[in-house]
Amino acid sequence: MLSFPRRFALIVLLQLVLVLGMLGSKQLTLRTGQSVLLKVEPIDPVDFFRGEYVVLGYSISEVQSSWLAGPPLQKGETVYMALARSGRFVERTEVSRTPPKDAFAFLKGTVISADKNHCRVEYGIESWFVPRGKGPELEREGRRKDRQLIAEIAVDGSGHAVLRAVTVEPKRPIEAISTR
Repeated sequence: MLSFPRRFALIVLLQLVLVLGMLGSKQLTLRTGQSVLLKVEPIDPVDFFRGEYVVLGYSISEVQSSWLAGPPLQKGETVYMALARSGRFVERTEVSRTPPKDAFAFLKGTVISADKNHCRVEYGIESWFVPRGKGPELEREGRRKDRQLIAEIAVDGSGHAVLRAVTVEPKRPIEAISTR
């Protein structure tokens, strides 16, 4: 049987490995993941323990049940959103219950609410922490009609995503179609 100091050291070591493992997986995704850009819409809450942050909403978070074969998605179910480049940004191409094999990139998400026709998916990139006082400013800038928020995320080969940056850019005008 192990002595008390060795048991204590083992417990501390196991806790340290657990914490470093959680942090290490995010760092690995940041360093090795593919970088993609998404358009976002902000909401501005404050967390008492973690500080001020902006909640980010994405169009890829809304999934219609008709996009999938089989039964409707259920709360807690895992889904995979295949992405394709569309100019500077990415957009969804398909959603499935299994990881896509030939997608440019894909996100692994969890269904957080669902009914027969529609569900909402979270990918773990919905919160961006900001310095105190910057949340309302970022929200105001993102809601201006001439501005847009851009989220740069790193996506690894398993579909895990980590936010790299959130920036505000001027909206680019849609090119007018000539009718000659």
